[in-house]
Amino acid sequence: VKPCIESKVFGIGVEAYTVGSAEFALSYAAFNREKCIPLMDNGHYHPTEVVSDKIPALLAFFPEIALHVTRPIRWDSDHVVLFDDETKEICKEIVRCGGLDGRVNIALDYFDASINRISAWTVGFRNVEKALLSALCTPHTVLKELQDTNQFTELMVRQEELKTLPFGEIWDEYCRRNGVPVDGAWFEEVKKYEQNVLSKRI
Repeated sequence: VKPCIESKVFGIGVEAYTVGSAEFALSYAAFNREKCIPLMDNGHYHPTEVVSDKIPALLAFFPEIALHVTRPIRWDSDHVVLFDDETKEICKEIVRCGGLDGRVNIALDYFDASINRISAWTVGFRNVEKALLSALCTPHTVLKELQDTNQFTELMVRQEELKTLPFGEIWDEYCRRNGVPVDGAWFEEVKKYEQNVLSKRI
């Protein structure tokens, strides 16, 4: 068990009780490294802030950080992790900064009783896996070399080309190699379970 300290968005009219601001949590973690590591939940920041930008900054000063990858409850109630821009950017920064070597602890944070929880868990987990796989398929070494050698025009061209590469085929092959259903193939099993098991629970 690794003790963490986690902040909440701080201010008047926020969606839930606030225990500590980001400044308090990070300062506490910095002065108590032997006791805890900083944890960032991307649902706990102002709508104009993104956790992906904070990951490289924290890894410059902390040997280890933790993440709750989620969606803010101020937008909707279900929290289910989407394969959206911020999830992809979070995973891109984890890979770029070498966070898969154990320096970044990733947890998913989502819950709701208004939708099927098995589907919520499956969608969220698979979306983070997709984002990590997408980041691992990105030629970061080549892009870094272009940046370091001031080849900014080619850097821009290559980054734009990456946006339309056929990632879905890579994901499907990853699923096949690991013996798990491709997208669209697993939901029928969840529906059967919901009908035959979950619906009969009181």
